[in-house]
Amino acid sequence: MHMSVKPHFFIGIPFPAELAEPLYHSISSRPEFSFHKWVHPLDYHFTLVFLGPADSEPLSDLEESLSLIASDTDSFELRLKKTGTFGKPSEPRILYVEPEYSAALFELRERVKQAAAGAGFEIEKRPFHPHMTVARKWKGTASFNGRLDPLNDEVSFTARNLTVFQTHLDKVPKYEHKTVFPFGARHQAAEM
Repeated sequence: MHMSVKPHFFIGIPFPAELAEPLYHSISSRPEFSFHKWVHPLDYHFTLVFLGPADSEPLSDLEESLSLIASDTDSFELRLKKTGTFGKPSEPRILYVEPEYSAALFELRERVKQAAAGAGFEIEKRPFHPHMTVARKWKGTASFNGRLDPLNDEVSFTARNLTVFQTHLDKVPKYEHKTVFPFGARHQAAEM
């Protein structure tokens, strides 16, 4: 009998579905981008904190904190301008799109990180590098070497919620939006 595998979770900001499809087509149709695996456009997101396998109790504690953080955060704009890669420049492991620097994003990430650590999750030590993965595993024969032109069109969107995603390795799209916390609930209530 094998042990049941605990579901994996991460906290992030989803990318709007209506913008994902056109972005996917514009990037995946560029001949210089030859990758084995393309992320499903409905899976596009910016990870804030990776949680890994989680039991329901620490997760629900964390969700209470996230709900407060979200209600205290105003929606903010993210502008995607350029592509980037992780891994060897000649054979990148990951192709991503990155947003222009956003103080709101870094501040949110810091609060979410504190909340996750407070709920007992191990937080990775690497500095935060906001990015949205679009493809994995370079498959070109030649070397890739940073053929990273800016996006054909800048894509801007308004980040409106904080989402806990659950990973389903056997599904496409594979990231389920398990719990969604809209930004600024408190402010809206105050204005009514």
